[in-house]
Amino acid sequence: MDIANSKYGSVQRGLIAEDLLKFSWADEITLSPNGQTVAYTVKQPHADSNGYISRVYLRSVNSSEGKCLTPEVGVASAIAWSKDGNRLAYSWRSVETDVVGSAVHIYSTETEEEEIFAVDGEPMSSLDWSAGGDRLVGVRWTPVANPDDRGPRNGVPKPEIKVVRRLRYKQDGVGWVHDRFLQIWVLELNSGALRQITHSECDYSEPKWSNKGERLAFIGVAREQNTELGQGQIFICDHPGGAPFRLLPDWIGKCHSPVWGEDDKYIAFAGHTHPAPTNRRIFMTPYLADVEKQTAHELAPGLDQEVGNYGVADQRPSLTNVTVKWASGDSWIYFLLTEQAATNLYRIDVKGKKELLIKGEQVVFEYSPAVGGNVAYGLADPSSPGDIYIWEQGNSSCLTDLNPWLRDHWLATPEMYWFDAGQGEKVHAWLMKPPGFDETRKYPLVLYVHCSMFSWDFNHEFQSLANAGYLVAYFNEIGTTAGYGQAWTVASEGEQGDRNYEQTMAGVDELISRGYVDEKRMGVTGGSCGGFMTNWIVGHTDRFAAAVAQRSIVN
Repeated sequence: MDIANSKYGSVQRGLIAEDLLKFSWADEITLSPNGQTVAYTVKQPHADSNGYISRVYLRSVNSSEGKCLTPEVGVASAIAWSKDGNRLAYSWRSVETDVVGSAVHIYSTETEEEEIFAVDGEPMSSLDWSAGGDRLVGVRWTPVANPDDRGPRNGVPKPEIKVVRRLRYKQDGVGWVHDRFLQIWVLELNSGALRQITHSECDYSEPKWSNKGERLAFIGVAREQNTELGQGQIFICDHPGGAPFRLLPDWIGKCHSPVWGEDDKYIAFAGHTHPAPTNRRIFMTPYLADVEKQTAHELAPGLDQEVGNYGVADQRPSLTNVTVKWASGDSWIYFLLTEQAATNLYRIDVKGKKELLIKGEQVVFEYSPAVGGNVAYGLADPSSPGDIYIWEQGNSSCLTDLNPWLRDHWLATPEMYWFDAGQGEKVHAWLMKPPGFDETRKYPLVLYVHCSMFSWDFNHEFQSLANAGYLVAYFNEIGTTAGYGQAWTVASEGEQGDRNYEQTMAGVDELISRGYVDEKRMGVTGGSCGGFMTNWIVGHTDRFAAAVAQRSIVN
């Protein structure tokens, strides 16, 4: 390529922090029921609002051109196809300061026109269509107590302080939630009425209509996480008028992502059978529930890996994707599996036959199957923040090119290796080197410590530091959330700063032994648990010249 005359830029250079504003990220992906049209959202930074915007696109799997449904500046989410594939619903919220409220948009692929249903207050998320196409179910943040019950009008003064009685009173990306809970709502499309289905101090999510359209399945989670309900349980509700009840009354573990089989006799989900409290360190695997018998069994016994994408990277709008998906009329149940820093796509039938569809040094971060075997999916790797692909009977093709400007920039290639951490253990590790690397020179090193796991996903922060002249190292030591077996994940539970610290220092020793690390210019950083470990490390060694504890877990 002639970089000097490239249409994307005049000089090939590495990435810098300001390049963040150039990225476009594939986020949600949903394939039409006939497997021929992909709807997806693309998220971008929006400097004017100091936030992000997202737009909805449609693209035929056989065409190189797509259509944007939302040219305005706002946030689109919760895209969902109707069962007949003739309509697409999505939630919309403007970022303009003079526009209040949100709406649900219904786009017709036949007329190319939209119906708009205003939603006062909080937007709807997790939309799903009823079989008849006359209702949408979704989730909204909802005050359990009526805020109008207090005030001078009722003779009760509004409190000037906020009283917190629960440990979980705020949430990343949401803010203050102590008096608001996620509740299930149904939008009646014929009348525009919005009806609340659940009414309790519990967070409900992932609602799915049965294929006959007579029942809803969803997850309920109590904020007191040391209880059975605190891990997440499946609820079923007849609609209209039914009261929610637990599908598996004797289940003591965790449930996630319920989806109905074609005849509504079975529900597939991700889960485990370990009693509370277990936090997130017990692996979830695919299960199948018998709705009438109210029992469930594991579809892949002995699967010593975690369902979902647990690869952490700074370019992923959603950190995890713990779902199983079952297209109506299909015999296959699809799921992601995190394996040694990669996220791969699998499918399994109700008898336990398992097939691997997509695998590599990469991350499948989203996916959507259709009857007949087509799967739309999002794929990222160290050289790309992600594009959308279609898998058709063993063959994959790319449908998008969301960040063409990256081709004119130097990118560090992570060098993967394993190092000896003692006690017969090997640790998975990566090293990024700066441009023009010369092994006869000495370079400063930045060590990253994870909060869950490092992966084969793209990382802008790592690329920017490598471009600035640093060696960038990161390890998946014991305690890594997923990808290396249950024993490796739980090995540091209750012992943070013990063996994982020793393994991290062994990794630094191995790098120094190579001869090109400047021992006087080493830094360490990490976020969340990685922030805790950064604090722990500088409290136990003085070998690092600088440390940055990001969003660390400290008092």
